[in-house]
Amino acid sequence: MPVTIIIWIHLTAAIAWIGGMIFHRFVLRPAIGRVSGPANSRELLSGIFLRIETRYKTLRWLSLAVLLVTGIVNLLNEGGSARMETSWGAWLMLKLLFVLIVLGLTAIQDVGMAPAGALSEPTRASVWIADTLLALGLVIVLIAAYLVQS
Repeated sequence: MPVTIIIWIHLTAAIAWIGGMIFHRFVLRPAIGRVSGPANSRELLSGIFLRIETRYKTLRWLSLAVLLVTGIVNLLNEGGSARMETSWGAWLMLKLLFVLIVLGLTAIQDVGMAPAGALSEPTRASVWIADTLLALGLVIVLIAAYLVQS
């Protein structure tokens, strides 16, 4: 498969992963959190929110899996260990460390924590993990942009 297609797939997966986190953090959670009304409408919204969460969880893990596979292919296509001994290699190692942290935090978030209801107050831990994942995702993209241009 041509390198351009692999990079395109990699970027598309990153867009889906980070775009979902941005939508959740800045659109979905605040919008649903501000809804008030009768108990049955709040239950309906809670159900909708949990369905969205379930669907995004699938997209999140699919995106991360695609990012891992295409990232490995990109690394193999890069070849040459000469770059690994420069600052480029150090930045790549930092990026890979952040990727491992993201995988661990995502597993804790999706497997280790009980899903919170849409209209209930999220726990401090779940908010911290979600915000940290978003920040790390954006830093990973920044490092990737640096690596591509170097």
